[in-house]
Amino acid sequence: MDNEADSTKDIAGTLSAHVTAAVQSILSGDSVSTEEDFKRLLARIRKLVESKIKHEATRGETRDVVAEVLYSRLAHGFGELAERGGDLTAEPRRVAEMVMGGIVTASALAEFASVLDQVMEEMVKPHDYHMAGRADFISINELFQLLNAGKHTGRLVFERGDEQTDVYLLNGSIAFVDPDRMTQRLIRGQGMTKWREVPAALHTEANQVRSTEGTPILLSLLEKGFFRQNEIRDQLRTHGAEKIYSLLSDESNCSFSYKAMPPPDFVTQYNIGLPVMPLLLEGVKRVDDWRRIQRVFPDLDEPIRPAPDLFARIAEMSLDVVEIKILTLVNGENSFAMIREITGMDNFDLGMLLVGFGRDGILEPPGGQHTLFDDNMDSMESMEAAVEALDANAALEGIPDTLDAVFGGDEDEFGLGFLRAARDGEE
Repeated sequence: MDNEADSTKDIAGTLSAHVTAAVQSILSGDSVSTEEDFKRLLARIRKLVESKIKHEATRGETRDVVAEVLYSRLAHGFGELAERGGDLTAEPRRVAEMVMGGIVTASALAEFASVLDQVMEEMVKPHDYHMAGRADFISINELFQLLNAGKHTGRLVFERGDEQTDVYLLNGSIAFVDPDRMTQRLIRGQGMTKWREVPAALHTEANQVRSTEGTPILLSLLEKGFFRQNEIRDQLRTHGAEKIYSLLSDESNCSFSYKAMPPPDFVTQYNIGLPVMPLLLEGVKRVDDWRRIQRVFPDLDEPIRPAPDLFARIAEMSLDVVEIKILTLVNGENSFAMIREITGMDNFDLGMLLVGFGRDGILEPPGGQHTLFDDNMDSMESMEAAVEALDANAALEGIPDTLDAVFGGDEDEFGLGFLRAARDGEE
């Protein structure tokens, strides 16, 4: 929520400056060239599309282009108002209605659409990646197994809604996981400190730096002194694994693209070396646990009620600060989603904690008491998923040689031509 508010504030500030500039331009008599403005927008959007294709664009760039388009329309609107003899010192509401009428029109939308269409028509060409698809066709589990078996090195990009996660591979192992934003503020600690909270201002700053400069969020926290140098790799490993588990838990509307490429410097410097198969097998269990959480809490917006004898039950329990804080929020009014927002804990950790409270009789599970202990179906599903994962890995033996030719030759240093080597056990 803080990130969204800051983003809205940034856009509002940008547009405010643009409106002021437009008014000053009109009052000073400077005209805006429509043709030059169109060419400039064309160049800006072409550059943005090129960056998007290469997965080099930050989230802030699209926002900047939209703000620039709105500025252009504001300038034209003030210009037309002045040409018609409009009074810029008139009642503000009337001026705003007249100017906005010149912005949000069919012709304005058609103008912007024509710029986008022209850029896209010019840039229709093979994208700069070696493989792409959707998780409802090739599952994330299968995708990781394929790249791991071939000992590939490159960048695997997952996109779901407005979220993007970059996964860097080194010789088939996961070397670095770089999400474009971090929603949780409560992270796992070390030693006696079970949980640590990232200060709200620092959390917002790290997300903004990732958006504008592309610096991985946890590395920004390292630079700001929140993490120590001797703990950063463990934190990167923990957060990277959690992000992979999250992707495996929900593959809906998820697309991916893979590009064989040498890794950036920060990947080799902080290589977390996550082995793929153990991670996927643990991911199967996490998916199983998340399904249980969803059965206990079928509606994340439904208020959670405490047990009638809550205080008697917790009197002899050993609870840490975070657990006590969460219990104070279980008051019959706050929902799962509200508690997550207030505490800054991610969905899975909060869900497992609340399920544990339900089993201890501290809260009343919205899905019913039977959902806390009905594990028969989950165990069966886990076994089936694990067997499928192992079968899929063994199925690489049956990949035909023609598929190697499609993905690249053995001579490619970073290409997809190592499938045969993987099958034959070659290095």
